[in-house]
Amino acid sequence: MWIRLSYPKQDPRNLLLGIVLAFAMLDHTRMFFYYWNVNPTAIGHTGILLFLTRFLSHFFAPTIFLLLGIEIYKYGQRYGSSRLTKALCYTAVMLLVLELVVNNFLYTFDPYYRTIGLFILGLLGLCFFCMAGLQYLGRKSLLVISLLLLSGHHLLDGIQREGNSFGSICWYLLHQQKFIPLPDRLFIVNYTLIPWLGVLMLGYGMGKLFLPHTDPLRRKRALLRLGYSSLVLFFMLRFTNVYGDPVGWNTYADPVKSVLSFLNLTKYPASLAYLSLTLGAVFLFLGYTTNCRGDKIFLFYALGRRPLFIYLFSTFLIHFMAMVLLWLTGKDPAAMLITSKSYTSAGPLTQYGYSIGLVYLIWIGILLLCCAINGLIDKWAVKL
Repeated sequence: MWIRLSYPKQDPRNLLLGIVLAFAMLDHTRMFFYYWNVNPTAIGHTGILLFLTRFLSHFFAPTIFLLLGIEIYKYGQRYGSSRLTKALCYTAVMLLVLELVVNNFLYTFDPYYRTIGLFILGLLGLCFFCMAGLQYLGRKSLLVISLLLLSGHHLLDGIQREGNSFGSICWYLLHQQKFIPLPDRLFIVNYTLIPWLGVLMLGYGMGKLFLPHTDPLRRKRALLRLGYSSLVLFFMLRFTNVYGDPVGWNTYADPVKSVLSFLNLTKYPASLAYLSLTLGAVFLFLGYTTNCRGDKIFLFYALGRRPLFIYLFSTFLIHFMAMVLLWLTGKDPAAMLITSKSYTSAGPLTQYGYSIGLVYLIWIGILLLCCAINGLIDKWAVKL
């Protein structure tokens, strides 16, 4: 009894999940195989391919939060509010355990858990706990609240806390990315309740469009209107350069750098410009594929059939391959045990890294391997 992303075999949302998962895997591959601690969005020192490894991954989290918000609404319509509350709490606990115990280990390979991060799975868990109570406000109320959170959260950007007090930690979880160093531990808060809870509530508010009895043509028209409106909002925000992202963009003598600066959006916490672009693209994809079969592009479709498994398995696979490559090249594979020291200039991975071209080749190999593993699981499940 838990809420998850699972669709019929031919549903195009499997294709969408597979595409954004592939983008996330690309960025994870870049993290472990490209030059360590290099910022791919530093305009003066990046290239198009390196920038794309980070930019394309931006579509993963908005897709997951939006689709899960829709599934929460559909679950409540099918089983009722009381059962939905139990399912949300159960799923929240499962996601937090997966984050803190499994995903953190897969990212660090450190059995002592000296680096603990709150990433997508953990933040989803906190959001699900919130939704267990917020769902009683009703779909329309949550839709209004979500729009207020998404559009107005930049008014909170000026509030910056420091230290490890209870109040500061609560604020970090709400709206401030933070690295919290302790003598023998590093705690990382990347994803925050504001505005990601707003994205989840937006999906919940849109859930009525995705009920079985909804006219597909009506759903398509609504999604296309939302998609194009979101993209128009994005271009308005970026061209005015006044509101919507705490970091404005700049023009350069090189037009390519100007474009990269224009697309260099703030993810922690997710800016309005970031969300209007990514969600706009997701709305358009869902609108244009309303009547399409999602198994036309087999590789992405296969990845999207088991998004949670692929997300965790690919993290393990990427990290393990990076460790093996270190060993094969005569370096100490223990350097791939990620601790707080790994993020410093004195860390063991400071001089480690490979070309961006090799990163893309490794990524393609990982995609094919994950697809093959998924195919084997399908065959095994059929035999059972």
